[in-house]
Amino acid sequence: CHLTIRRSLMIITTILPIHQKLFFPSLSPFSSRFSKRLYLSSSSLHQKQSIDVDADTGIISSYGNNVFQTIIGIEIHAQLKIAKKLFSNASSLKMNMPNPNSNVHPLDMAVPGFLPVISREAVEAALVTAAACKCSIENVSRFERKHYFYADLPLGYQITQQRWPLAKNGTLQCRRRCMNENRKKSKNTDDDILTVGIDRIQMEQDTGRTISIASSPNATSSLVDFDRAGCALVEIVFRPDIQSANDAALVVSTLRDLLRHIGTCDGRMEEGSLRCDLNLSIAPMIETTEETNNNVLSLLPNAGQRVEIKNLNSLQQIRDAALYEAKRQASLESLLSGQETRTYDVLQRKTVLLRTKEGAIDYRFLPEPDLPPLVLTSIINTSTIEHFIEQKLPESPEATLLRFMQDYHLTEDVAKVIITDPPAIVMFEEAAGVVLNETNANDKKNKKKISKLVANWLCNDLYSLVKEKSNITSDAKSSVESSTVSAEQLGELVKMIDRGLISNVLGKKILSIMFTEKKP
Repeated sequence: CHLTIRRSLMIITTILPIHQKLFFPSLSPFSSRFSKRLYLSSSSLHQKQSIDVDADTGIISSYGNNVFQTIIGIEIHAQLKIAKKLFSNASSLKMNMPNPNSNVHPLDMAVPGFLPVISREAVEAALVTAAACKCSIENVSRFERKHYFYADLPLGYQITQQRWPLAKNGTLQCRRRCMNENRKKSKNTDDDILTVGIDRIQMEQDTGRTISIASSPNATSSLVDFDRAGCALVEIVFRPDIQSANDAALVVSTLRDLLRHIGTCDGRMEEGSLRCDLNLSIAPMIETTEETNNNVLSLLPNAGQRVEIKNLNSLQQIRDAALYEAKRQASLESLLSGQETRTYDVLQRKTVLLRTKEGAIDYRFLPEPDLPPLVLTSIINTSTIEHFIEQKLPESPEATLLRFMQDYHLTEDVAKVIITDPPAIVMFEEAAGVVLNETNANDKKNKKKISKLVANWLCNDLYSLVKEKSNITSDAKSSVESSTVSAEQLGELVKMIDRGLISNVLGKKILSIMFTEKKP
């Protein structure tokens, strides 16, 4: 094996200088350095223990040398939070029922004679989502059939908008949290903001859910629940602007918070209402010298072939899958190993091959013959798209954060806790209003004290009760939506504490009783 590798390297280093001007004309002064960095890495990287992937930067190093850069694109499938399915009258809110296949419409089961009818509510929710992602919205879009066979897809095709999407060319700005010591030292700098491009947003119908039988380790069959089949999805396709595992998780987390904020998706990844696919490749890094004589690491374009990792349903899975896949690709003999579709095995903590990647021609896209073109101005109840967005799009998370910090004098950390849960925004403002209505609201010092007190009881005491009741996972977000304590009750409690009528200890006991008692 070592002899074969040595001979291959001799051949490569012999051939490369002859053809470098043809394939890499800008690299002629650096032929020996480039051949050593690019080709030695592809052979020595078979030893996985020598490969390190930086979770913050995505740089892949071997024996201290930076050899590859991770390149990541993301596709998000978000189930719209609406009452009915996309093309049928079946409910889309009765997921995870005790009795599977109890919420199925004949259309979603491909029964002949039933035709699709577009849901107005789905179109409006998708339009609000596209506006929140700062996309250019198309007044006319079209549906088409994407053909492929899965057991949980009875039609044999999926109705989607691959070539004529609802919206294009958006952006998402993500504020990096303190992930390492270097970023802890820099606050509110351009390096802390990650801007990611959105290629398109399209509407499509969801598939059913395949459930593996775990009664036997050698089980070869699965069960299918069609309750989810036909639910309305928006697919948000990001451009490959992401270069690290942590940034990939950050983008998904930011988008999830945004969709929750505008109310179009509940973002429950653990239940499958928001799913993530990663498209990951690696690009060789070469060292170039600029006019300033500083060595700079640059990327060769189109060097690697992307691998798709399907259906990641937690932020931790996104990080782990990206790190493992980058390391796996770096250990291959060739970057041109072919496009693949893989899944992430949580137990083995590695990606597993599902199939070779299909191209667009394999899906046999064709216009949906049973649906006319989608004309937005004929669906929405306003004269223009701009007027609809102005009416329906809520205040952005960034604007809410700034308003809470300026009007209520909350710290940034406390304000962030509140704005990531839309029902908490309403509860905080209503509870603070109950207390401030009977005090001098114009007194800045008094308003700051009351706001801080209400936020403290909401974010600490009430949230702890909600989280204990919900028994949620680490990636899930607790919401005061499930609280039995109303905003008015919370405000009255804080008012008594502020006036000194009850102590904090007694207030905690009263809050616990209000939370647990059953309403008449």
